[in-house]
Amino acid sequence: MLKRNKIFGVCMLAVGALTLTTSCNNDWEEEQYKHYIGFKAPLDTDGNSVGVTTVYVPYTRLDKDLKPMYGQQGESHYNLPVVVSGSTTNPDNLTVNIAQSDTLATLNYERFSNRQELWYVNMWDFADVPSTINIAAGQDVALLNIRFHFQGIDLSDRYLLPLTVAPGAGYERNPRKHYATAMLRVLPYTDYAGVFQATNLKFYIVSGGVTDNEPGGMKTVQTYVVDENTVFFYAGQFDESSQLRKDFKVFAKFVPEEGTEGKRGFVDMWSDNPEMDFAQNTRSTYTTVEAPDEVQTYIVRRTLIINDIDYVFTDYRSAVGSKIVYNVKGSMAMERKLNTQMPEEDQIVFE
Repeated sequence: MLKRNKIFGVCMLAVGALTLTTSCNNDWEEEQYKHYIGFKAPLDTDGNSVGVTTVYVPYTRLDKDLKPMYGQQGESHYNLPVVVSGSTTNPDNLTVNIAQSDTLATLNYERFSNRQELWYVNMWDFADVPSTINIAAGQDVALLNIRFHFQGIDLSDRYLLPLTVAPGAGYERNPRKHYATAMLRVLPYTDYAGVFQATNLKFYIVSGGVTDNEPGGMKTVQTYVVDENTVFFYAGQFDESSQLRKDFKVFAKFVPEEGTEGKRGFVDMWSDNPEMDFAQNTRSTYTTVEAPDEVQTYIVRRTLIINDIDYVFTDYRSAVGSKIVYNVKGSMAMERKLNTQMPEEDQIVFE
Protein backbone atom coordinates (compact mmCIF):
# COMPACT_ATOMS: atom_id res chain seq x y z
CA MET A 1 0.00 0.00 0.00
CA LEU A 2 2.83 2.35 0.90
CA LYS A 3 4.63 1.57 -2.35
CA ARG A 4 1.45 2.25 -4.36
CA ASN A 5 1.00 5.64 -2.66
CA LYS A 6 4.61 6.51 -3.44
CA ILE A 7 4.15 5.67 -7.12
CA PHE A 8 0.95 7.73 -7.20
CA GLY A 9 2.80 10.70 -5.65
CA VAL A 10 5.59 10.53 -8.20
CA CYS A 11 3.03 10.47 -11.03
CA MET A 12 1.27 13.54 -9.62
CA LEU A 13 4.59 15.41 -9.44
CA ALA A 14 5.30 14.51 -13.07
CA VAL A 15 1.86 15.72 -14.17
CA GLY A 16 2.36 18.93 -12.20
CA ALA A 17 5.76 19.52 -13.78
CA LEU A 18 4.34 18.92 -17.24
CA THR A 19 1.49 21.34 -16.58
CA LEU A 20 3.92 23.97 -15.28
CA THR A 21 6.16 23.58 -18.33
CA THR A 22 3.23 23.88 -20.69
CA SER A 23 2.00 26.94 -18.79
CA CYS A 24 5.41 28.61 -19.09
CA ASN A 25 5.50 28.00 -22.80
CA ASN A 26 2.06 29.58 -23.21
CA ASP A 27 3.20 32.60 -21.19
CA TRP A 28 6.03 33.22 -23.61
CA GLU A 29 3.74 32.91 -26.60
CA GLU A 30 1.02 35.18 -25.27
CA GLU A 31 1.21 38.92 -24.57
CA GLN A 32 2.03 39.66 -20.93
CA TYR A 33 1.56 43.43 -21.13
CA LYS A 34 -0.72 45.68 -23.13
CA HIS A 35 0.61 47.42 -26.23
CA TYR A 36 0.56 50.88 -24.74
CA ILE A 37 1.80 53.89 -26.75
CA GLY A 38 4.35 56.27 -25.23
CA PHE A 39 7.49 58.32 -25.86
CA LYS A 40 11.09 57.45 -25.22
CA ALA A 41 12.08 60.60 -23.31
CA PRO A 42 13.99 59.78 -20.10
CA LEU A 43 13.94 62.56 -17.51
CA ASP A 44 17.02 64.49 -16.42
CA THR A 45 18.12 63.68 -12.88
CA ASP A 46 20.65 66.49 -12.37
CA GLY A 47 21.61 69.90 -13.75
CA ASN A 48 19.23 72.78 -14.43
CA SER A 49 16.53 70.65 -16.07
CA VAL A 50 15.65 68.03 -13.46
CA GLY A 51 12.27 66.50 -14.20
CA VAL A 52 12.23 67.26 -17.93
CA THR A 53 14.15 65.82 -20.89
CA THR A 54 17.04 67.79 -22.35
CA VAL A 55 17.71 67.12 -26.03
CA TYR A 56 20.59 68.69 -27.96
CA VAL A 57 19.73 69.57 -31.54
CA PRO A 58 22.08 71.08 -34.16
CA TYR A 59 21.25 74.73 -34.74
CA THR A 60 21.43 73.97 -38.48
CA ARG A 61 20.90 70.47 -39.86
CA LEU A 62 23.35 69.69 -42.65
CA ASP A 63 22.97 67.30 -45.58
CA LYS A 64 25.62 64.84 -46.79
CA ASP A 65 27.36 67.68 -48.63
CA LEU A 66 27.55 69.69 -45.38
CA LYS A 67 25.07 72.25 -46.67
CA PRO A 68 21.95 73.40 -44.76
CA MET A 69 19.41 70.60 -45.19
CA TYR A 70 16.49 73.04 -45.19
CA GLY A 71 18.13 75.78 -47.24
CA GLN A 72 19.13 78.18 -44.48
CA GLN A 73 20.78 78.40 -41.10
CA GLY A 74 18.72 77.93 -37.97
CA GLU A 75 16.52 75.18 -39.46
CA SER A 76 16.76 71.76 -37.87
CA HIS A 77 14.84 68.71 -36.69
CA TYR A 78 14.73 66.08 -33.97
CA ASN A 79 13.40 62.51 -34.23
CA LEU A 80 11.50 61.61 -31.06
CA PRO A 81 10.95 57.85 -30.61
CA VAL A 82 7.33 56.77 -30.19
CA VAL A 83 7.27 53.31 -28.62
CA VAL A 84 4.78 50.44 -28.52
CA SER A 85 5.33 48.66 -25.19
CA GLY A 86 4.78 44.95 -24.61
CA SER A 87 6.54 41.59 -24.57
CA THR A 88 5.53 40.68 -28.13
CA THR A 89 5.80 42.51 -31.43
CA ASN A 90 3.12 45.03 -32.30
CA PRO A 91 0.57 43.19 -34.52
CA ASP A 92 -1.39 46.19 -35.82
CA ASN A 93 -1.05 49.12 -38.20
CA LEU A 94 -1.52 52.12 -35.93
CA THR A 95 -2.16 55.80 -36.50
CA VAL A 96 -1.25 57.60 -33.30
CA ASN A 97 -2.45 61.13 -32.54
CA ILE A 98 0.08 63.64 -31.18
CA ALA A 99 -0.94 66.86 -29.44
CA GLN A 100 0.35 69.67 -27.28
CA SER A 101 0.35 68.71 -23.60
CA ASP A 102 -1.59 70.96 -21.24
CA THR A 103 0.64 70.16 -18.23
CA LEU A 104 3.25 72.92 -18.67
CA ALA A 105 1.54 75.36 -16.30
CA THR A 106 1.28 72.66 -13.63
CA LEU A 107 4.91 71.68 -14.09
CA ASN A 108 6.08 75.29 -13.76
CA TYR A 109 4.15 75.93 -10.57
CA GLU A 110 5.09 72.64 -8.92
CA ARG A 111 8.78 73.09 -9.74
CA PHE A 112 9.26 76.83 -9.26
CA SER A 113 6.16 78.10 -7.43
CA ASN A 114 5.80 81.87 -8.06
CA ARG A 115 9.34 82.40 -9.39
CA GLN A 116 8.07 83.08 -12.89
CA GLU A 117 11.52 84.14 -14.15
CA LEU A 118 12.45 80.43 -13.91
CA TRP A 119 9.33 79.09 -15.58
CA TYR A 120 9.66 77.19 -18.83
CA VAL A 121 8.31 78.94 -21.92
CA ASN A 122 6.23 77.01 -24.46
CA MET A 123 8.30 76.35 -27.59
CA TRP A 124 5.34 75.50 -29.81
CA ASP A 125 5.75 78.62 -31.98
CA PHE A 126 9.29 77.53 -32.94
CA ALA A 127 8.35 73.94 -33.84
CA ASP A 128 6.33 72.04 -36.41
CA VAL A 129 4.96 68.89 -34.77
CA PRO A 130 3.12 66.29 -36.90
CA SER A 131 -0.41 65.68 -35.63
CA THR A 132 -0.17 61.93 -36.31
CA ILE A 133 2.44 59.23 -36.72
CA ASN A 134 2.02 55.81 -38.34
CA ILE A 135 3.44 52.68 -36.75
CA ALA A 136 3.34 49.64 -39.03
CA ALA A 137 2.52 46.12 -37.89
CA GLY A 138 5.73 44.37 -36.91
CA GLN A 139 7.31 47.62 -35.69
CA ASP A 140 7.62 48.66 -32.07
CA VAL A 141 9.25 52.06 -32.59
CA ALA A 142 8.57 54.93 -34.99
CA LEU A 143 10.28 58.33 -35.14
CA LEU A 144 8.29 61.53 -34.82
CA ASN A 145 10.10 64.11 -36.97
CA ILE A 146 9.85 67.52 -35.27
CA ARG A 147 11.01 70.55 -37.28
CA PHE A 148 12.57 73.51 -35.47
CA HIS A 149 12.96 77.13 -36.56
CA PHE A 150 15.67 78.59 -34.34
CA GLN A 151 16.19 81.94 -36.08
CA GLY A 152 15.60 84.76 -33.65
CA ILE A 153 15.06 82.55 -30.61
CA ASP A 154 16.30 84.06 -27.31
CA LEU A 155 17.55 81.20 -25.17
CA SER A 156 17.65 83.31 -22.04
CA ASP A 157 14.05 82.08 -21.93
CA ARG A 158 13.96 78.42 -20.88
CA TYR A 159 12.04 76.86 -23.75
CA LEU A 160 10.16 73.60 -23.41
CA LEU A 161 8.17 71.61 -25.96
CA PRO A 162 5.28 69.78 -24.20
CA LEU A 163 3.96 66.79 -26.15
CA THR A 164 1.42 64.10 -25.37
CA VAL A 165 -0.04 60.99 -26.99
CA ALA A 166 -3.64 62.00 -27.65
CA PRO A 167 -6.50 59.48 -27.49
CA GLY A 168 -7.33 57.63 -30.69
CA ALA A 169 -8.82 54.48 -32.19
CA GLY A 170 -7.02 51.16 -31.93
CA TYR A 171 -4.50 51.97 -29.21
CA GLU A 172 -4.16 52.98 -25.56
CA ARG A 173 -1.91 55.68 -24.13
CA ASN A 174 0.69 54.44 -21.68
CA PRO A 175 -0.87 54.99 -18.23
CA ARG A 176 2.51 55.27 -16.46
CA LYS A 177 3.66 58.73 -15.43
CA HIS A 178 6.01 60.48 -17.91
CA TYR A 179 5.53 57.86 -20.63
CA ALA A 180 2.59 59.26 -22.59
CA THR A 181 3.95 62.81 -22.16
CA ALA A 182 7.30 64.21 -23.27
CA MET A 183 8.52 67.52 -21.86
CA LEU A 184 11.46 68.35 -24.15
CA ARG A 185 13.98 70.98 -23.07
CA VAL A 186 15.43 71.68 -26.52
CA LEU A 187 18.92 73.20 -26.68
CA PRO A 188 20.31 73.97 -30.13
CA TYR A 189 24.08 73.69 -30.38
CA THR A 190 26.92 74.75 -32.68
CA ASP A 191 30.68 74.23 -32.54
CA TYR A 192 30.77 76.93 -29.86
CA ALA A 193 27.64 76.35 -27.78
CA GLY A 194 27.61 73.97 -24.83
CA VAL A 195 28.92 73.47 -21.32
CA PHE A 196 32.49 74.65 -20.64
CA GLN A 197 34.61 73.50 -17.72
CA ALA A 198 35.69 76.73 -16.04
CA THR A 199 37.92 75.76 -13.11
CA ASN A 200 40.68 77.91 -14.65
CA LEU A 201 38.37 80.92 -14.81
CA LYS A 202 38.44 83.23 -11.76
CA PHE A 203 36.51 86.34 -10.75
CA TYR A 204 37.98 89.23 -8.78
CA ILE A 205 36.31 92.13 -6.99
CA VAL A 206 37.56 95.53 -8.16
CA SER A 207 37.28 98.36 -5.62
CA GLY A 208 38.57 101.87 -6.27
CA GLY A 209 40.42 100.63 -9.32
CA VAL A 210 42.30 98.03 -7.24
CA THR A 211 41.77 94.31 -7.94
CA ASP A 212 41.38 91.97 -4.99
CA ASN A 213 44.11 89.31 -4.86
CA GLU A 214 41.77 86.61 -3.52
CA PRO A 215 39.69 85.43 -6.48
CA GLY A 216 36.55 83.36 -6.42
CA GLY A 217 36.39 80.11 -8.36
CA MET A 218 34.00 78.95 -11.07
CA LYS A 219 32.97 75.43 -12.10
CA THR A 220 31.15 75.60 -15.41
CA VAL A 221 29.96 78.17 -17.92
CA GLN A 222 27.17 77.35 -20.35
CA THR A 223 27.04 79.11 -23.69
CA TYR A 224 23.81 79.42 -25.71
CA VAL A 225 23.33 79.79 -29.48
CA VAL A 226 22.70 83.15 -31.09
CA ASP A 227 23.79 82.13 -34.59
CA GLU A 228 26.38 79.80 -36.12
CA ASN A 229 29.36 81.87 -34.92
CA THR A 230 27.88 83.73 -31.96
CA VAL A 231 26.84 82.59 -28.49
CA PHE A 232 25.94 84.25 -25.24
CA PHE A 233 26.67 83.35 -21.63
CA TYR A 234 25.97 84.89 -18.24
CA ALA A 235 28.63 87.10 -16.69
CA GLY A 236 30.63 85.94 -13.68
CA GLN A 237 28.75 83.54 -11.44
CA PHE A 238 25.31 84.27 -12.90
CA ASP A 239 23.68 81.27 -14.57
CA GLU A 240 20.25 80.25 -15.79
CA SER A 241 19.09 79.48 -12.26
CA SER A 242 19.43 83.19 -11.41
CA GLN A 243 16.35 85.40 -11.50
CA LEU A 244 18.62 88.27 -12.68
CA ARG A 245 20.24 86.37 -15.55
CA LYS A 246 18.70 88.37 -18.42
CA ASP A 247 20.41 91.54 -17.18
CA PHE A 248 23.86 89.97 -17.34
CA LYS A 249 24.15 88.42 -20.80
CA VAL A 250 27.55 88.53 -22.50
CA PHE A 251 27.75 87.89 -26.24
CA ALA A 252 30.78 86.19 -27.79
CA LYS A 253 31.51 86.01 -31.52
CA PHE A 254 34.07 83.50 -32.77
CA VAL A 255 36.17 84.93 -35.60
CA PRO A 256 38.24 82.22 -37.37
CA GLU A 257 41.79 83.05 -38.32
CA GLU A 258 42.37 82.81 -42.07
CA GLY A 259 43.94 79.58 -43.28
CA THR A 260 43.10 77.60 -40.12
CA GLU A 261 39.80 76.04 -41.29
CA GLY A 262 38.19 77.45 -38.18
CA LYS A 263 40.48 75.54 -35.81
CA ARG A 264 41.68 78.72 -34.12
CA GLY A 265 40.87 82.40 -34.05
CA PHE A 266 39.63 85.23 -31.85
CA VAL A 267 36.64 85.79 -29.59
CA ASP A 268 35.05 89.23 -29.42
CA MET A 269 32.79 89.88 -26.40
CA TRP A 270 30.20 92.57 -25.65
CA SER A 271 26.95 93.25 -23.82
CA ASP A 272 23.77 94.94 -25.01
CA ASN A 273 23.03 96.21 -21.48
CA PRO A 274 24.83 99.54 -20.85
CA GLU A 275 24.14 99.34 -17.11
CA MET A 276 26.57 96.41 -16.89
CA ASP A 277 29.48 98.70 -17.88
CA PHE A 278 30.91 95.70 -19.68
CA ALA A 279 34.40 95.92 -21.19
CA GLN A 280 36.66 93.30 -22.73
CA ASN A 281 40.19 94.13 -21.59
CA THR A 282 41.94 91.62 -23.85
CA ARG A 283 40.79 90.04 -27.07
CA SER A 284 40.33 86.35 -26.30
CA THR A 285 41.62 83.54 -28.50
CA TYR A 286 40.27 80.08 -29.17
CA THR A 287 41.74 76.78 -30.34
CA THR A 288 40.07 73.50 -31.32
CA VAL A 289 42.09 70.30 -30.96
CA GLU A 290 41.13 66.70 -31.70
CA ALA A 291 42.68 63.50 -30.38
CA PRO A 292 41.62 59.83 -30.48
CA ASP A 293 40.48 58.26 -27.25
CA GLU A 294 43.22 56.09 -25.74
CA VAL A 295 40.86 53.17 -25.08
CA GLN A 296 37.96 53.50 -27.54
CA THR A 297 39.80 54.20 -30.79
CA TYR A 298 36.59 54.99 -32.68
CA ILE A 299 35.97 57.92 -30.32
CA VAL A 300 37.47 61.32 -31.11
CA ARG A 301 37.76 63.86 -28.32
CA ARG A 302 37.22 67.37 -29.67
CA THR A 303 38.19 70.14 -27.26
CA LEU A 304 37.46 73.83 -27.68
CA ILE A 305 39.70 76.02 -25.50
CA ILE A 306 39.14 79.74 -24.95
CA ASN A 307 42.22 81.53 -23.62
CA ASP A 308 42.98 85.09 -22.52
CA ILE A 309 39.52 85.73 -21.09
CA ASP A 310 39.65 89.12 -19.38
CA TYR A 311 36.54 91.25 -18.95
CA VAL A 312 34.97 93.51 -16.35
CA PHE A 313 31.33 94.16 -15.54
CA THR A 314 29.24 95.81 -12.85
CA ASP A 315 26.71 93.90 -10.80
CA TYR A 316 24.19 96.68 -10.17
CA ARG A 317 21.29 94.52 -9.00
CA SER A 318 22.34 91.91 -6.45
CA ALA A 319 23.01 94.32 -3.60
CA VAL A 320 20.33 96.99 -3.15
CA GLY A 321 21.79 100.50 -3.26
CA SER A 322 25.32 99.44 -4.21
CA LYS A 323 27.33 98.28 -7.19
CA ILE A 324 30.06 95.65 -7.31
CA VAL A 325 32.65 95.62 -10.10
CA TYR A 326 34.08 92.25 -11.11
CA ASN A 327 37.04 91.29 -13.26
CA VAL A 328 36.79 87.79 -14.79
CA LYS A 329 40.05 86.28 -16.03
CA GLY A 330 41.38 82.93 -17.18
CA SER A 331 40.43 80.18 -19.63
CA MET A 332 37.79 77.52 -20.10
CA ALA A 333 37.35 74.41 -22.23
CA MET A 334 34.55 72.26 -23.64
CA GLU A 335 35.10 68.65 -24.70
CA ARG A 336 32.85 66.54 -26.91
CA LYS A 337 33.21 62.84 -27.48
CA LEU A 338 32.43 62.05 -31.11
CA ASN A 339 31.72 58.54 -32.34
CA THR A 340 33.29 58.25 -35.81
CA GLN A 341 31.02 55.29 -36.61
CA MET A 342 27.86 57.40 -36.69
CA PRO A 343 26.87 60.84 -38.02
CA GLU A 344 27.79 63.68 -35.69
CA GLU A 345 24.27 65.10 -35.92
CA ASP A 346 22.91 61.94 -34.25
CA GLN A 347 25.01 62.35 -31.11
CA ILE A 348 26.08 65.01 -28.72
CA VAL A 349 27.92 64.46 -25.47
CA PHE A 350 29.33 67.33 -23.45
CA GLU A 351 31.92 66.68 -20.74
